[in-house]
Amino acid sequence: MAEEGKPPYVREVLTSQANLYAFLGSLAAAALLSIPFGFGIGAVPLIAFAAGEVLAVLHIPSLPSFREQVDRRWRARARQASREQLFAELQKRAGKREGYSHRLRTYQRMLERVDSLYQRAETGLSRLHYRDVEQLDDVTLEYLGLWLSGLVMDDRVESINLQEVDAMLAGIERELASPRRGTDLRQLQKARTDYVDLIERHNRMQSRRRALEAAMLSMPDQLAEIYQTIMTLPASEDIGNRLEEAVGKLRLQEDIEADLASGLAEALPGVAMPAGSGARRLVAVASAGRS
Repeated sequence: MAEEGKPPYVREVLTSQANLYAFLGSLAAAALLSIPFGFGIGAVPLIAFAAGEVLAVLHIPSLPSFREQVDRRWRARARQASREQLFAELQKRAGKREGYSHRLRTYQRMLERVDSLYQRAETGLSRLHYRDVEQLDDVTLEYLGLWLSGLVMDDRVESINLQEVDAMLAGIERELASPRRGTDLRQLQKARTDYVDLIERHNRMQSRRRALEAAMLSMPDQLAEIYQTIMTLPASEDIGNRLEEAVGKLRLQEDIEADLASGLAEALPGVAMPAGSGARRLVAVASAGRS
């Protein structure tokens, strides 16, 4: 069984396309040999295949190049699963809201730039590493996550009529100022505290919503700037080093990350998201590009 969070490398060896072709070839060779020579000779290719399987299972899973390929596929599957979950929820919540088409086009442009960088990394013509592009791909997921978190906040804001809450709070305060005979002051104080807390949470949420909206607006622009920076850098320059140096200079707002996590937990409790390094790397590279 694979370790927690780690791909099952042995299973990947056994289920690989190359291994499947080797098994089918051995099976075909065994069938051909068994016709003139009998089953004993015909079993030789199958025995050789089994011996090769043992050697493969013992050595291939420990190869760094093999592990990197498997890890890459697993990360891509995880991102795709998260993307599909987020997008399905967004379509349910935002499909008929104003601004949906504009944000969808913005997201698609982000994907196009990331896809272009993947192609650049695959060609090997520059020193852009595939893992660096994956970090930027994580940012496209964060964009969807921020979008969904904003919609969750909007639903919570719309569920509260602040004028009615203010009116009820004012009524309680008048009653506390001139309590009638038999009034339970302790219960009234508790109700007043609950209403005050509700208003304060509502106001804080609106402030965080504006911060989240600002992050959403800046993210595509930052990604576009990074794209232009990478595409215009000399092929000999190590882009990965520039990324790593820029990350250390970044101070990302923790409240936005917290709101992102909270909104996703409420809308999609089981969704898997990147570890949060994507946005930090995004802003850092934009800063590096300006320096």
